[in-house]
Amino acid sequence: MGKRSVFFRVIIPSLLIFSVLFCAKKMLPPSPDRFPPRLLEATSRSRAQVELLFDEEIDPRRLAPESLVIVGGEIRGISMGKTQSRILVWTQPQKSQNYEIKGAVWDIAGNRGRFHINFVGSSRIDTIVPRTVEIEPAPGSANLNRGIRIRVRFSEPIDTALPLDFVIIPRKLETTFSRSWSPDWQELRFIHRDSITSGQNCYFLLFSGIKDLEGNSSIAPVWTYFTSDSVFDAVRVRGRCSVTKGVVFWNQEQTEAVVPILADGSFELKIRPGRYLVFGVGDTNQDGLVDLKSEEVEFNTSAESLRLLFGAESLPRRINEYCR
Repeated sequence: MGKRSVFFRVIIPSLLIFSVLFCAKKMLPPSPDRFPPRLLEATSRSRAQVELLFDEEIDPRRLAPESLVIVGGEIRGISMGKTQSRILVWTQPQKSQNYEIKGAVWDIAGNRGRFHINFVGSSRIDTIVPRTVEIEPAPGSANLNRGIRIRVRFSEPIDTALPLDFVIIPRKLETTFSRSWSPDWQELRFIHRDSITSGQNCYFLLFSGIKDLEGNSSIAPVWTYFTSDSVFDAVRVRGRCSVTKGVVFWNQEQTEAVVPILADGSFELKIRPGRYLVFGVGDTNQDGLVDLKSEEVEFNTSAESLRLLFGAESLPRRINEYCR
């Protein structure tokens, strides 16, 4: 009995453990995710925004406004939330009533999940202004001579029905860049597929006043500069203005560069050495029209400082019309 007891207590359990380990090595890897994403809740964050929370990450590449419908309302755009399991749905202004949202989304594994859920509309007005969260190319980039892409990413969808005020210097390049918005209305793209002149320095400026779907205007402009040469060969120039919002133009026979005025009235740029005729314009109420303008002054980049004094503009125009 003693030997049989040892056999059952020691040998058989050992054989069972060995068999499990051996079979585990022969097993196939775990099967891929075949479960569709499931909607957990829909919450109206403001009268123009609804947040959808899912039980897993959603594939942003397959996210499209036409995939969703709000019964009794209208969808203007969609974007990803703070995490990839959250989707923000941007709508026409809601009322404090019941709505139904339905549609389809895809998870990272490619599973499609259909959903429908009710939520109560909000009357809270979104007052947060849109911000620039990414700009490409980075200021001072070099070796950009073909297939150039200027990309501006905003913190929320932008009202793409409104006009954009921007300049691309040299001005002749403005008509050669094709412009488009991403499906979520958060990314503005300018693409130039042909080559540009060797050694050409380029400046891009998107003026402040960009509006989101609630009509909130961006405060800061978007600015970058790049060159087709191997190095951005230029000198750094600093200056100060008597206004805190606007643009400074650097001209020779034509506009050679532009630079935004910062909130403290200062500006800084890199530009080829030489003599320029310099003036600034300001749009203090962000209506797209210039209401302040400085006198044009001659400036040599070897000088130490530049100061511009502004006065009222008698014939206001849109900012980009001041380019030569």
